This record gives sequence, C-alpha cells and structure tokens, in this order.
Amino acid sequence: MSRRGPRRRAVVTALALFALPLTLLAPSTPDADAAPDVLPAAPRAVASDFVGLSIEWSLIERYMGPTARPAFVQLLRNLGSGVLRIGGSSQDLMPFDPAAPNTDEIITPEDLRNIRATLDQASHGHDAWRVVLGTAMSPPKETRPFVSPEHAKAFATAVRETFRPGQVIGIELGNEPDLSYGTSGLDRYVADLPLYAAAISPTKAITPNTSEDILPWEQIHERTVPTRWFWNWQQILDTQRPVHSSDHFYPLARTCVNKPYRCPSIPALLSAEHLASLDYQVAVHSADAAQRGLTYRLEETNTAAGRGADGVSNVAASATYAVDMMFHVACPQPPDEPGSNADCRIGGVGVNLHNAEVRAFFEPEEGNGYYNAVNYDPSPAIGAPTAQPEYYALLLFSHFVQGAKTLRPVATGTEVQGWRADGRLVLINKTDHPITVATPRGFVDRLTPYDPTGAGRTLDAPQVRIDEQAVRADGSWPGFRPRLTHQTATTLVPGEVVVISNHP
Repeated sequence: MSRRGPRRRAVVTALALFALPLTLLAPSTPDADAAPDVLPAAPRAVASDFVGLSIEWSLIERYMGPTARPAFVQLLRNLGSGVLRIGGSSQDLMPFDPAAPNTDEIITPEDLRNIRATLDQASHGHDAWRVVLGTAMSPPKETRPFVSPEHAKAFATAVRETFRPGQVIGIELGNEPDLSYGTSGLDRYVADLPLYAAAISPTKAITPNTSEDILPWEQIHERTVPTRWFWNWQQILDTQRPVHSSDHFYPLARTCVNKPYRCPSIPALLSAEHLASLDYQVAVHSADAAQRGLTYRLEETNTAAGRGADGVSNVAASATYAVDMMFHVACPQPPDEPGSNADCRIGGVGVNLHNAEVRAFFEPEEGNGYYNAVNYDPSPAIGAPTAQPEYYALLLFSHFVQGAKTLRPVATGTEVQGWRADGRLVLINKTDHPITVATPRGFVDRLTPYDPTGAGRTLDAPQVRIDEQAVRADGSWPGFRPRLTHQTATTLVPGEVVVISNHP
C-alpha cells in the first residue's frame, strides 16, 4: 500500500453538467484496513495564480529590460494573474553583486528593479503577479566560489530593499540540489539548509527544488531504480519548513543517451505513460507537502530537458501537452491508485513553464530554447517578446480553468481526455486522428493547430490559434470569440482543445 493514503477503487457516476452525456469519475469508500488518510478534508479549488513562467537570470534584460518590457507586461496581463519564477541553473552560476555593472553574467540591483517594474506594470497595483527569486545554494566549486550563506543574505537584503511587501513569495534556495550536491550529498544539504534559511530571513525559503530522475512510475514506486532524493522529501521538509514546496519535471530530454524512455518525439510527449510519471510525482510530493500543511508548486517544467527538442517542443503538440499537463498538476490521477484522487483533494497550486537560451547561458544572440513559451528577441535591439504555442496553453487555462472552485476528471467514452471546471467542459485530443465526442450545447472555444503554409499539419504545425485569433505583435490579446452551438456532438482535430461553457 502506498504511504500517500488509502487505496480506493474507481467508480463512475452521472455527470450533471447542463445535460452533459458524459461521466464524472468519483472516488469510492476507502478500504476498511487502509492507512490514515492524509488528504485535505475537502476538494481543492484551482489556485487563482496557477499559471506561471520560469525565466533564467541570464535573460532578465531580454524579457524585462526597458525595450522588451512593454510587450512582456502585456503578455502577463493577458493571463490575469500568476507567478514568475526567476531562476534555474543560472541561479547557481551567477553571483549577486550590488556594485557590479549590469551584464548577463551577474545578478545586479538593476535586474531586481527590472523585475519589480514588470510586476508593478503587469499587476495594476493589485499584486496579480508575484515572483519567486532563486539564489545560489550548492557545494562551493572553483567555478562558483561566491556560494555561501553570506552571499544569500546579501541577495535577500537587496530583494527586500527593492520589492513591495507581498510581491516576493519567497527565495528558492539552490536549483536542483539533488544534482549539485549529488545523491550522496543529502546529509550535507540538510545541514546547510537551516544556515541558508536563516541567512535570508525574514524572507521565506522555497525548497527542495529537486530535479527528479524521470523514469517509468512503476520503477519509482517499486524502488527498483536509483531515484536521487525522490523519497527524501519528508526529511527535507521537516528539516526546514518552506513557504511552499517545489520540484521540476521534464518528461523528455533533448539528448537521451542510455535513456530511451526520454527520447523526444511527439508520440512520446503525448503518451499516457509519461503523463502517468507526472501524475505519480505530483501525487507523492503534493501529499508529502499537504501532510505538513504546505502547498506544492511545479516550479520548473516543460517538454524536454536540455532546452527543448526541435520539432517537438516548438510545435502545436507542445500546447496540447501543456494544457493536459496543467490539469494533471492541479489534480493528479495516481496510476498506482486509480480513482483515488478523482475529487482532486491533492495536487499542485501552479506550474511555471521554463524559458532559456537555445544552447548555453550568456549567449542569448544564438536564439531561444526550443521549449520557450515566450520567445525573446535575440537581436541587439532586444525588442518585443513573442507568444509561442505553449503560451496559448497558458492563455486558455488561465481564462477558463484558473480559479475554478471545482475540478473533476471526466470520462468521455473515447480517447479524448475530459475535465470539468465549474460550469465548463474541457476536451483534449492528444491523438493523431479526429475524434467526435457527444457534448452539450453551449459556447465553444477552440485551441487549434495552425499551419501557415497551408500544408494541413496538425500536431507538428508550427503555430496554434484560439478561436482563430493570434496574440498581436505588441503582446496584446484580441479576445476570445466563442461560438454558440446547438449541436450535440463535437469533432476535435488532432491536437485540438475544446472548451464548452454554459455562458460566454
């Protein structure tokens, strides 16, 4: 039996969503001999700031500098509210220096001011957008001799001097310490953690920010493979209580030597087995957090580690995946206990889609990471950032799902994935063929692959549209254009996401 909670069997009940001919998955009564339930007493709402972006420190000017900021602010405003996470591997490589001139290789007060200005302008004074800021915490090396609690203290002091109260959720201590400290370095990490947390106080820490070795969930569950610190979260969270817990997840990797499970392709990205790995990770770690009264956020994620894979991470399939992924972070469906979380009592409070350079830090002119949800301008002009396929996934989720009071998985009787969020039905076609689903009448919005060449590509189309609309060059969104339909069946093309609402 899993230590997360009681095993439950799945049952199906009728779904009453404006005469919807689909079924809502619901949990059953737990086994009599089950372990004590650690789940919250009531189903959770979807956080009002669920969506987010993660950006490397080396790219602050490219997204939030004076010439890039207006369009980037507009892209954030389109999403309503959310969380920026500034960090990644760059946070352990770039020192903070309050006296240094501003460059891509050093974190400076100017970087902090650019982030503050972005939050102010995106939030209209209401803290609609907040930020998580990463700083270095790792064993010292010749390449990063600055790493120390004293360095963290100087960074945290500058943060408090720059931002308004409430704008900074917390400071992320180290990026993927299970890699920087190494599997055998857990004892050293938990010894260092209170020292760094004290150094940044009263600003709260965010931990453990682990990378997690992505493997078939069955192998992790049975503990037949090395998993770094996957099973050590309880020890870490009990050592130093964070403001919230976080980790990272990349289903695939650009290079997959000796790891064929992670070789990038569109079928692999959209596969049930990779989604099950995500479900398992989120369910285990969000339950670990919930046991301690903490929330859990997938603070760095995307399609493929190593800055994405061309033809997979930058095509329409990535948007389809991102929508599906966000539902499963909000409401994971544990593959070892089918139906046990059909009422969404555990799950994450948000995700941050990561953005980076295509090859290496400090070389922004080489171009964007293939997985970027928002592309920066790599030219010397540092112009307006532009929306990519995954951005449209954020846009759709933020408008139709974020802030929902209730969320439930729905069985459609087809290969189409279904979710109910308050008075809306969301359908996701991850297959390579059209599928028709019985649906209610209502107002329909569609996220659809878009091939500007006219070749009719779908999953591998280079762009997507929502209601045939595109984000404008200045970052503004022309608005959703739902269509009222009286039909009782809906056909989804490959990669399409459909939202049916009972009101526009």
